[in-house]
Amino acid sequence: MYMASLTTNMNNFHLKNRGKVVGILDASFSAGPALMSFLYGLLFAEGHTNDQQNQNLKGFYMTCAILYIVVGCLGMLFLRTFPEVLDTEIKELLANEEHDGEFVPDTTGWKLFKNFNFQFILWSCTFASSLQLMVQSNIGTYLKSFKLVKYTTLFTTINPIAQVVSKFVAGFLSDMLLNRLPRVGVLMAFTILQSVFLIFCIFFPGHFATLLFLVIIIGMGNGALWCITPTMTSEYYGMKYFGRNWGFIMFISGLGGLAVQEVYGWIYEMAIPYKDDKDCYGTQCFTWSFIMATVLSFCSSLFYIGLFQNKIKNTAAN
Repeated sequence: MYMASLTTNMNNFHLKNRGKVVGILDASFSAGPALMSFLYGLLFAEGHTNDQQNQNLKGFYMTCAILYIVVGCLGMLFLRTFPEVLDTEIKELLANEEHDGEFVPDTTGWKLFKNFNFQFILWSCTFASSLQLMVQSNIGTYLKSFKLVKYTTLFTTINPIAQVVSKFVAGFLSDMLLNRLPRVGVLMAFTILQSVFLIFCIFFPGHFATLLFLVIIIGMGNGALWCITPTMTSEYYGMKYFGRNWGFIMFISGLGGLAVQEVYGWIYEMAIPYKDDKDCYGTQCFTWSFIMATVLSFCSSLFYIGLFQNKIKNTAAN
């Protein structure tokens, strides 16, 4: 459903507005988790903040299933492609002397994999999204470890809200600055901010304010990534094979997220002082996982810097 709605709407608008289109769509995708998290805390937790066994999980899953079917039917009814708008703007870019020949439209497979820019896009996205997934998936664990469980609904709601805001901002900024600043420059700024804050989290992970800003900044970085990366992929390699190309990046990022989450789980379990305990409490539970996240974030930033420099160099040469 994500890929169908994303590809259809990207095809229906000119490239100069693609950042906004992807930003609005991705913001909608992030608004869903924020709304459902809020509704769960309001209607299905039933006041049992610490007792998961007495929460209405069956009712929540049934509600999600019904909504999923309804949304799928709406998509089948209303998703339409307007052929006259398709990817002709890529050809315009190739004919425009101010661009640097970095665009390789309608490319996929081995030829795509050998492309320098694609490797930078692939691995920067994999590193950044993996650490972001790790943090977002373990918000409840952080709060439980530092005895802040009562704020679970707040934190799990505010993270996707930060994603929504950053997707709007990143999408509109990347369109507005397109002739002066490559899209990757906007994404690079978000990732560097994320990297700097993660260093702070290594030394002060247990404070309420630290965790609050962590979920906000990670949400902002994640929002910018999922807005700008598919937009850059469509610009560089066209829309003909966009589903395949962006799907491949998502697949590798998913494997990276699985690997990082496994390492996080191992680190967490090793930090538990007593073998019979299931939970870990204190800063020692997360120090090494935050170090891992910081390294991944800085590696991602380096890839974005390399992609940015390559873009600037090629533009200057032309």
